[in-house]
Amino acid sequence: MERSTAVAVLCPSRYEYAALDRARLAERGVTVLLSGMGKVRAAIGCHRLTALRPGLKHIVLVGFAGGLTASLGVGDVVEPLEVIEQDYCAEPFEEFPNSIRRKGGRLLGSVSVDALMLTQDRFLTENPHRGGPLERRHPRISCDMESYAVAAFCRETGLGCSIIKIVSDSADANADHDFLKACRELSPKLNRIVQEAVEKLGARRSAVRAPKKRA
Repeated sequence: MERSTAVAVLCPSRYEYAALDRARLAERGVTVLLSGMGKVRAAIGCHRLTALRPGLKHIVLVGFAGGLTASLGVGDVVEPLEVIEQDYCAEPFEEFPNSIRRKGGRLLGSVSVDALMLTQDRFLTENPHRGGPLERRHPRISCDMESYAVAAFCRETGLGCSIIKIVSDSADANADHDFLKACRELSPKLNRIVQEAVEKLGARRSAVRAPKKRA
């Protein structure tokens, strides 16, 4: 089995970390790190990964996220091409909101869909965007506590970045209960899509490194 030594996986919580077959990922040379939840811990986790793996080229953030539109149901897999730091605002000194759009539009997961990802520093138990301007502009919106930090770190350091999250709840009054239920029931699915993503990233990097054959 080819070793994808340039790829690392970041898990925000112990639930995502426990869901992964880390032995199988280790066979591919993939480091899996538990960072803790939130933007600050995620950014520190990214820094730790670069220290652990000097040759690191790509970070994959995985885990669970809330769904903020009716088009996203529990169990859907989202790979956001655009992430917004939703709860940060330093106007008039800085432009708001801070937004990062990932380069390229290719998704790693075979069942993934693109969805705008809003990142904030709290676990949402209500949807402040229902019927608002964001919902009118974007058919699919999800939310988490880490994506913007990881995307920003990778942009600043020149690393590749992928974000793969499974919708665990609808960010409503039952969100905490639904999140824990999803962690139990959707863990096998999370493991499958992460293994698939790492395999595809390894194959892509191999294709880039392979010399062209002469005619």
